[in-house]
Amino acid sequence: MVAWWQTIAETLKSPVVRERAVKKIAVERPQDSSLADTVEISAQNEPNTFIFDVTGAGTNPEFTRAFVNATMDAFMQLRREEGDQAHNSQVAVLQKQADTEKQEMETSRAVLDRFKEDSAAPFIEQQSEQISTELSESRKARGELLQQVNMYKNLSAPGLLDVNSKTEKKGSGTSQGNDSVASRWIEKQEQLAIKEAELKERSTVWKPAHPRFQQLEREVSDLRLSLDVLKAHADKNLEGVLRRIDAEIKTKDEAILELETKARDFSKITSKYAALKEDVERHETTYKAALEALNKIRTGSAAQEILGLRQPASTPVIENKGVVRHILTGLIGGFLIGLTILFLLDRNDDRLASSSEMIEQFNEAIVGQIPDVASSRTHAGLPLLQEEDQRFMFAEAFRSLRSSLIFMPNQKELKTLIVTSAIPNEGKSTITSNLAITMANAGARVLLVDADLRRGDIAALFDLDGRTGFSNVLRGEAEWKSCIQKGRKDNLHIIPRGPTTNQSGELLLMPILPKLLEEWKAAYDLILFNTAPILATDDTPTVAPNFDGTLMVIRASFTSARLTRNALNALYQRQVNVLGLILNCVDTEIPGYNYYQYPKYYAAQ
Repeated sequence: MVAWWQTIAETLKSPVVRERAVKKIAVERPQDSSLADTVEISAQNEPNTFIFDVTGAGTNPEFTRAFVNATMDAFMQLRREEGDQAHNSQVAVLQKQADTEKQEMETSRAVLDRFKEDSAAPFIEQQSEQISTELSESRKARGELLQQVNMYKNLSAPGLLDVNSKTEKKGSGTSQGNDSVASRWIEKQEQLAIKEAELKERSTVWKPAHPRFQQLEREVSDLRLSLDVLKAHADKNLEGVLRRIDAEIKTKDEAILELETKARDFSKITSKYAALKEDVERHETTYKAALEALNKIRTGSAAQEILGLRQPASTPVIENKGVVRHILTGLIGGFLIGLTILFLLDRNDDRLASSSEMIEQFNEAIVGQIPDVASSRTHAGLPLLQEEDQRFMFAEAFRSLRSSLIFMPNQKELKTLIVTSAIPNEGKSTITSNLAITMANAGARVLLVDADLRRGDIAALFDLDGRTGFSNVLRGEAEWKSCIQKGRKDNLHIIPRGPTTNQSGELLLMPILPKLLEEWKAAYDLILFNTAPILATDDTPTVAPNFDGTLMVIRASFTSARLTRNALNALYQRQVNVLGLILNCVDTEIPGYNYYQYPKYYAAQ
């Protein structure tokens, strides 16, 4: 408002306005035109409004009144002319922007059409699914062959003989009924056991030279020889079976290699095709937006003048001796009115400044209070926690938050957590990052995922390469393990946001996300998701029901209680488990924050 009033005052007193007013009054009152130099124009802005009063002081009351009216006419005409110039300039800028976007859109379409013609991308998209199916079936068949090899190698002698018998019958096309080689092996073994038992029994009665005893010995020897012959025959045939299966495995390996090569080649083409289509859609959207803005400006008023003349100059009055008294009365009245307005504004201001106000407004628990450490901010932003951080209150606040989560009552095991806020600029990304660091310092294996796919800045906070990340994983363009980057400790892993997208809601509904959460639960002790503000997008209410709990960040003296309540209601409508609230940027000078009165008492000496 101050800048607006300064502009108005400078324009009113400008030489251009005065020169036009003098010319106008010379036409209307030529006999009094010489009195123009005696008139002094001043303006006063009414407090806390966009209303201002123009006053003229001169020697001739009627001429002064006429000159004030002429000055206001000249002022309003100048404002209209400036508005017309600004309007025309804005139309020219928007027209140039629309032309540029149209050219880029047509160029991107031509590139897409040329790529479709050169690479047959639509046909390849259809073939990719067929190749994926064939590749899956080939891998499955190869696995079954490997299982057969392991099964044959682990078979006992009867099983090997039975397999060989079936293989021989299958190869010859003949059948010998139920009398398989394996059954003959078992029969020979049973005969051998009977003969050996009989031989042992007869050895106590007959002498070795007894003809019947020698006959039994020959029969036992013949049976053992028969078993050895059958075993040798089985071993030989097994080698043949294994060679045949090995040949089939090699054939499958060659087919799999060929299919994988085709799949990789097709993937490159389809990825480029999708990128080109997305580029065309982006240019089309931008071009439509530029046209809408241009049409809106063209169909609107040429000069959107917010100023209007409330009333012309009033009847002139002669100044009396009570001017000082009137001025004092006005000042005192204005002061009292200003205090009243400030009081009403404070009563209507529902921004939360302290934990006591949060307790009055919400039933949710306050699990953390983070002090304001804006004095430590650098040109690169607010530094994350260090191992020996000198911001003792700041570090201790996150340790307290960690304890609140670890010892939270009436909760099952908390392994997947979301940290979000109602609106942007509440500090959720910084709090999520510092909470991950604090958990990792306690020895937990932590995975930090930047799921704010529109404006996530976790990569910037940790100074990481964010070109590939979570959005690529959800699209199936990359494996999650290839997107992992290490934080400041080996047990802190980070998946950056990746390329930004306006389709974040659709990506977070992909069926791959629940599978990823199950894999991460097995690999990590804690998975932290930094998500978009609830009232900015529908991303967080969409994905939060899949998680064990959600933490809501509220920035002190910034966030409206009404907006926070709306955000919490959006979560509760989706059956989300809200663990509690985190009050950020707490002013430690507010009475009642005794927790922060001894910041260095327990610091290492």
